[in-house]
Amino acid sequence: MRIVLIEDDPESRASLQMLLEEEGADVIAVPDAEDGAQAAIEHLPDAVICDLDLPEMDGFYLIQRLRDHEIRGNLPPSVAIALTGHGGEEYRLRSIGEGFQHFMTKPVHPDELVTLIQDAVGARVVT
Repeated sequence: MRIVLIEDDPESRASLQMLLEEEGADVIAVPDAEDGAQAAIEHLPDAVICDLDLPEMDGFYLIQRLRDHEIRGNLPPSVAIALTGHGGEEYRLRSIGEGFQHFMTKPVHPDELVTLIQDAVGARVVT
């Protein structure tokens, strides 16, 4: 499974990358939305995990670019999981409305994240 992870906090990025790699994933970890969008477009991952609060451009920018690329290329959508420290319902609703299929608040519980990714990617329809 290939995952693009976008997280600006170096410690969080490293720990999430290590967790996912221990589960057997090929993880491309980047610190910002621009690099994340490029990595997702270039590698067409099974899943994208993206912090919403990123410097310069937020996670909403990233998901818009990714979904536009997938639609234009008639590509199957990557599973997209939004991560944020904001627990408000408005963030969850905006995330889903912008193109993320899943939403998790920080701090992320490792078992919940791994289960979510496995279930979501397992249910993904690729034509």
